[in-house]
Amino acid sequence: MSIDFSKRENITSLKKNQFINLMEWANKIVNQNSSCFSKNEALYDLIKIVMKPIQAEHIRNAYLKQKHHAIKEISFYQDFFCSHSIVYEILANTTQHSNSTSHHSLKLASDMILPTGWHPTSLVCNLGSIGKKNRKCGEFKQDINHDVTLVLPMKIGFVNGGNHSIIQGILSGNGEIHPQTVIDLSNKLNEIYFNGTHWIHTASEQVIGEPRYSEFGWVWEISKLLTNNIE
Repeated sequence: MSIDFSKRENITSLKKNQFINLMEWANKIVNQNSSCFSKNEALYDLIKIVMKPIQAEHIRNAYLKQKHHAIKEISFYQDFFCSHSIVYEILANTTQHSNSTSHHSLKLASDMILPTGWHPTSLVCNLGSIGKKNRKCGEFKQDINHDVTLVLPMKIGFVNGGNHSIIQGILSGNGEIHPQTVIDLSNKLNEIYFNGTHWIHTASEQVIGEPRYSEFGWVWEISKLLTNNIE
């Protein structure tokens, strides 16, 4: 079986052009002189726009596949970045365990959270069960099974457990969740950059890998504008 590299080149070119266009819009937000809106909140909205298709695909994919063939869950360490020693060095000493649930929270209706539906039984049993007072399980309530890692400054929640009930909370626009772990990368953003296809180590200009989704690289570069534009 041969590989059509011309098609791959076309896809790569398309992704790079999308990235260039996106960053032009992001910079227009930062450079706009207006007292009518918050630049940082506008950038957070842009991050949500970028990530919504990824969220939607991971919620719906299992319903389009046979049992046990659903899309793989998103792992922050493996999928956002890559398995490279430089990445591990960058991430060292950035993980913070939140001792108080009052420090951070994510609203299922509006914040960007990335769960993945996968379990054949839960895919059916959870539908219609959570989200309203008149539903069997009532409104969403966090329990010990719900494990989310919050990554800052992009404010994205990566779900490690409780995927299906979290999905129901998102669908019904109900509830909030406190992360088990918070990772703040604000002071690490400039150590690598995304060139449209790959992660590049800034100091050495070495290619160190690529994210599972290009959108993760896009969000990384938008987040640099966030940290440079503190209001």
